[in-house]
Amino acid sequence: MLPYISKYCSKMKIHSCNQRMFSTSTLLPLQLPSRMETHLWYVLPNEVNSESLLSRYVDLLSPLEKDHVFSIHDYQLQKTALIARALVRTTIARYRIRPQVSPKSLQFKKNAHGKPEVDWEHDNDGDPPPLHFNLSHTSSLIACGVTTDSPIGIDVEEKKRTMKNKILSFAKRYFTNEEVEVLRAISDLEVQRQEFIKLWTLKEAYVKALGRGFSGAPFNTFTLRFRSATPNPEDSEIEIVPLENQSLLTTNWQFAQVDLAGSHYAAICRETNGGDPMKVIVRKTIPLLEEHASKIDSTAPIADPT
Repeated sequence: MLPYISKYCSKMKIHSCNQRMFSTSTLLPLQLPSRMETHLWYVLPNEVNSESLLSRYVDLLSPLEKDHVFSIHDYQLQKTALIARALVRTTIARYRIRPQVSPKSLQFKKNAHGKPEVDWEHDNDGDPPPLHFNLSHTSSLIACGVTTDSPIGIDVEEKKRTMKNKILSFAKRYFTNEEVEVLRAISDLEVQRQEFIKLWTLKEAYVKALGRGFSGAPFNTFTLRFRSATPNPEDSEIEIVPLENQSLLTTNWQFAQVDLAGSHYAAICRETNGGDPMKVIVRKTIPLLEEHASKIDSTAPIADPT
């Protein structure tokens, strides 16, 4: 039976932390993530209150993005959409990409299932830069994940997220029978709710990493199951068990789950890198203004509480 998901971050310890403040006229360059690293950037929209800074974000957008943002009538939703686009543009532009790009010059396209990708201009080498990204947001947190040479999917959810229906009723609509039975075995309703949210983020991150989205890979077409990664039963990794479309639901993926701002769960899914564990570097930022970086060691991918 699939062990219920909890204490994902028990093996993840923050080793170092630093803070940078920089001028709104410059972006400090960063090296691309190493092949075993995932960079996770996040911003809390409520901390972005400067009208002049928001105006600078507008200046970064394409005409089509501006039209979309300004078509949103609710101010908070409009602000979130604006910050999300500014986060993606400033994050990607930070990396030392050949050739160097500015946030405003970036162009984007969508794949057949609607996943955004950078539409890189062809250079003399003919190959696009090896950077991959994915975006996820709630009304209270926006996150952007970045990898090198590996597709990535991320999802963030509020810990306090509530459902109109009972957890098990909701789970039956979206999860597999095996996953529903795991949730059913949890007697504490609050713990059950938390484990539902964690499982949701992992499944969402997976379908986004595939580039297919929920419609292309419904949650009930695959099970996420723990399997023993070492002789120590306290360590495990997630196994993807396709129930349908086995040619599409590939299994060469690894997961990590981290806590953001004490209020959100974030799940990351990326291609397995030759068995090497994923290392996650988290950066809390206000685009064009400041950042705080923490290196997280996820050498034990996800802890099995049993």
